[in-house]
Amino acid sequence: MFTFIRNDLKLMEIEKEIMNSNWEYNLIAYDKQVLGNEDIIDTYEETAALQIERYLVKKGDDYIAILDYGMSSPRHQKPWISLLAVHKKYQGLGFAKKIYTMYEELMKTKQVDCIHIAVHSTNKNALNFWTALGYMQFDERNYEGKVIKSFEKFLI
Repeated sequence: MFTFIRNDLKLMEIEKEIMNSNWEYNLIAYDKQVLGNEDIIDTYEETAALQIERYLVKKGDDYIAILDYGMSSPRHQKPWISLLAVHKKYQGLGFAKKIYTMYEELMKTKQVDCIHIAVHSTNKNALNFWTALGYMQFDERNYEGKVIKSFEKFLI
C-alpha cells in the first residue's frame, strides 16, 4: 500500500510541498508558515548529524508523507521518530496510523523494545495522535524556547 523512498536533496521540492501544506506545524516548530529551500537544507544537515534516516512515503504515484527516524536519540539513545508529516490533503484518512504501523513493524524486526518521540506541547493534534497509539509521556523540557514533551512506547 505504501512505499518508503529514501529522501535526499533531489526530492527537496516534494518535501517542501508536504511540509508547507502543514503550515500550522511549521508555525509551531519553525515560527513561520512557509519553509524555503534553506530551511529544508538545514533540516538535511541536522538530520545527517543525528544519523536520522529520511523517507518520503508514496501511495501509488503520489507522495503523501515524510517519515524521519533514528536508531539512537540524542538524549536517551533509544530508537526515535524525528518526524511524521502527512500532506494536508491526505490527512484524516488513517494514513498516518498505517505509516506508523509499518514503521513499528520494522522496528520489531530489528528487535527494538522501545520507541521515543518528542512533541511540541502546543501541537494538540500530535499529542492526541501519539497518545492514541499508546505512547506515554515521560519527560518535559524547554528546547529553543519551546516546551517539548517526550513520549515512549514499549513494544511487547
